[in-house]
Amino acid sequence: KVVAKTDGLKTLFTDGPVRPSVLHGDLWSGNYGGSPHGAVIFDPAVYYGHHEAEWGMAWCAGFNRAFWEGYREVIPEAPLFRKREPLYEAYHKINHYNLFGGGYLNEGLDLLSELLRD
Repeated sequence: KVVAKTDGLKTLFTDGPVRPSVLHGDLWSGNYGGSPHGAVIFDPAVYYGHHEAEWGMAWCAGFNRAFWEGYREVIPEAPLFRKREPLYEAYHKINHYNLFGGGYLNEGLDLLSELLRD
């Protein structure tokens, strides 16, 4: 249904070009920390994708408001980001269901249903 409603997801990406970025791929609170030299990220599952896709794991990363404000100073929020955000999160929730079971599947499906709303 989502693919049909969004013309193969194309209508979600009409607000500018998507340039591949190197993504961590598993950025949650257990995979970042601090050191005397600054922030550290580790245990990546690296891939290329739209930079926004990284934030599909934000639900378990624990980033605070200051983080998001700083991030948006560097990369302003694209006009359709909030529309795409459930897609990115659904990917990770459904992947978590594959790995761990539980309620992740229903959470992922609920997120996908958000893409069907006008």
